[in-house]
Order: sequence, then C-alpha cells, then structure tokens
Amino acid sequence: MYQLDKELQLNKFHRFHLLCGEELYLVRAYRRALVQKLSAGEDDMNCLIRYGEEADMEEMADFGMLSPFMAERRLIVIIDSAWFSGGERESVKSGNDRLIELLGNLPETTSVIFAERSVNKKNGRYAFFSGKLKSESSELTTKNMLVTEFKKLSGIDLINWIAGYAARSDTKITKKAAHMLPERLGNDMFILSQELDKLIGYCAGKKQIREEDIEAITGGVVSTRVYEMVDAVSAGNTDRALQLYQNLIYNKESVDEIMRSLGRQFDTLYRLKSFEGSGIPMDDIAKRVGMPDAIRWKAGSFMKTAAKFRYEKLENLVNYWAELDEQVKTIGLNRQVATELFLIQALTN
Repeated sequence: MYQLDKELQLNKFHRFHLLCGEELYLVRAYRRALVQKLSAGEDDMNCLIRYGEEADMEEMADFGMLSPFMAERRLIVIIDSAWFSGGERESVKSGNDRLIELLGNLPETTSVIFAERSVNKKNGRYAFFSGKLKSESSELTTKNMLVTEFKKLSGIDLINWIAGYAARSDTKITKKAAHMLPERLGNDMFILSQELDKLIGYCAGKKQIREEDIEAITGGVVSTRVYEMVDAVSAGNTDRALQLYQNLIYNKESVDEIMRSLGRQFDTLYRLKSFEGSGIPMDDIAKRVGMPDAIRWKAGSFMKTAAKFRYEKLENLVNYWAELDEQVKTIGLNRQVATELFLIQALTN
C-alpha cells in the first residue's frame, strides 16, 4: 500500500503531490482519485488543469494566489510538464528556482498535483520534493510534499490487482485465470484493464471468470491481422496496412479489439527495443518483457520488427495510444476515430 492510499482513506492530504513512475495506468488512476477528493468535479472556478507545454508557472502562480470561491481549496493539476526532467539542482539549492519559490508563496488553501510520465531523479526539484535537497530560501518541508512513484506491478501484486479489479464489478476470477491473463497479455495495466472489462461483460451472470473465458476473449483473427498491420507499418507499406485495417472493419470485427491489439503489439515492440543489441538470449528477453507463453516463439520475429523503428517513435506511439484510450473513456472520443488517429500517427514519419 502506498502512503497516498492512507491519505485517500483518511481524507488528510499533503498540499503538493508528485505522481510519477513507469506504470502510467496507476499514475492516472491516482491522479483522478486525488482530483475527485480535492476538488468539486467540473469546478473551473477552483480547479486549473494544464497539460504539457500549455503548463505555465506564472498562470499557476496567479491562479493559486486567489482565495477559493465557495469551496475549501483551490487545486492546480499539472500533467506531463517535464518540469522535473532537467537539472535545476543548483538553482533549487540556492533558492533561485521559480517553481519552488512560487510553491512556497501559495496560500494554505491551494493544493498542487504534478503527474509526470518520467522524471530525472537527479533533478533538483525531484530531490527537493523527496526531501533529499534543501533550498536556502524556501520554508517548504516534506510535511508539505509527497512523492509517489508507481512501478510496474508483477507477481502476486499484479494477481491481487486483477482480482480486485474484477471484484469492483462484483465479479470473481479463479486463481488460474488470474495468472493466465498476464501470461497471455503481459503486465501492462491499460491493456489488462481493457481485457478485464470485456471479460466482466462476457461473464455476466456467471459465478466467476475461468480459463476458458480468457481463451475465448483474448484470441482470434484480430490479433493475427494486427500483427500483419504492424509489419506493414514497419516496412512503410501504408497501402497494405490500411487495406488490412479496412478489411477488419468491413468484416465487422470489434474496433475495441483492434485498438487493444494495436496497443499490445506496439507496447511489446517498445519493450523489446530496449533490449536490442544486449546479447541476452531471446527467450530470456521474451520473459522479461512479459510476452505471453503462447507467442514467445515469435519473439525473434518481433525483435526484427522493433529494429525497424526508432526507440523514440515506439515510445511516442505507446504514450499516444494511452492518451487516446483515456479520451475514449473520459470525454467520449469514438473508438474507431481513436484507432484511425493512432494508425495515422504510426504511419507518419
């Protein structure tokens, strides 16, 4: 259990939160939970949310200095700002860092959440938030700030999460089925949550999710065609990739499954790419990246496909897929539109 879990249970919070780590699913889930606790829903008067390059420290300072309007607090949410990725160590230590300065000046009624895909642990701001670096001028201490890092779940932690996810929908899953799911799909929680949603719907009225249910839901023609699509993308064969996609749509295959399969495939390539040239045996690499047993024999072929992409391209595609998936869930973006936007991005150099 994270310290943040206790805060959410007790409704007693640090004023400044930094959420980060490789498991983006948990970063986003806890960010949403904090926003729900600390703000009144769609309260634009008291809640400011900014993404990426649109995040501006001066706007943040101006908004945060105002008193809350008919509420207990003002909340600022900064997402993927990259403010914790550079150096800034000396400026933080000497008291000349603008972000630390403005946080120290904000009134007690203002809280701030930073949700970052990646941070540099040598970054001065990260070290300051973690209590490992002091600023000569700021009076902020660790009692004001909390860093929560979310690592990829594995082993019993991941199995418990799968069982808990199903239980939230009043559904049980057998122990063997819970182990089978990551064995087939890997440990990416975005993908696992999508498949669990399908399984929960598929097993409505049944006592529990069993191995045969997973076999029925996670296999099929879509995965095979998506493998072919990704191969076509890697070869720069736009016409072939689009033809395969259009055939799936024409045959009324599930757009949800197409999107999920694309996400799984590119996530696998992204993980494999990090082992390129490592000299580690392919079977060991396949296990490390969480390839399901049923397709580990394809690891060598997948690695050849991964070699055709730049690492940054695969990283961007994995992140873009996650963003589109969130927009489908939160603002109602049409799943087919999301899938086609993703394909366009994949086919664009």
